[in-house]
Amino acid sequence: MKAGGLLLDYGGTLVEEVDFNPKAGNEVLWNLAAYRPPLLTFDQLLARAQTVTEMVADRRDEFGIETPWPALNRLVHDYLGIRFELAMDHLELAFWKASVTTAPIPGAIQVLSECHRRGTPMAVVSNSSFRADVIRYELEKHGLAEYLAFVMVSCEYAVRKPSVLLFSTAAARLGVSSEDIWFVGDRLDTDIRGAQAAKMKPVWLRRGNSSAPPGNGYLVADSWQAILSHMAA
Repeated sequence: MKAGGLLLDYGGTLVEEVDFNPKAGNEVLWNLAAYRPPLLTFDQLLARAQTVTEMVADRRDEFGIETPWPALNRLVHDYLGIRFELAMDHLELAFWKASVTTAPIPGAIQVLSECHRRGTPMAVVSNSSFRADVIRYELEKHGLAEYLAFVMVSCEYAVRKPSVLLFSTAAARLGVSSEDIWFVGDRLDTDIRGAQAAKMKPVWLRRGNSSAPPGNGYLVADSWQAILSHMAA
């Protein structure tokens, strides 16, 4: 079946997270604060951030509901009495730049370029607490964003993959019937299961993970080049 459209996961599919250092991100926010209580310490901020992460952010998959970064941020800084004059969008991107390091998955840009040449509409659907503009910023660093009609993130739609609500909304935005869309992702529990529920053609980017078996009802590819081969078959 020819792909009428291509929806793509972000992390683990288009880019690999090389490092995530929330301490560095929180340090940037600490220094950007317009006001901090005089006796407050940075260690207290880190402790509160860890509590919020454990009680809320780490449980997103359990409940299937997304937690936007600004809400998590307020649970930390409003509790501690820290105030900012800068807009939340500015703070979010500053935190991201300081804490996140990624590298492109080998072959991704070549396949996206070829699909773009063929006229295949493409977009990203990502489980993320960060706004679409932040994820697009990261993709732009690796030359991947120019091929995408849009970047869609769960924090702007309340639900997380594998919710069929997210997949069906992405198909509507792409303007392609779900049955004609190929969804490429690296996680069986969110990407593949959600794409199957939405009646899309799931492609599991296994990337050599031989410990997980080939599945039923989806294609398996160990590289981006293999995905292109599937599309040409």
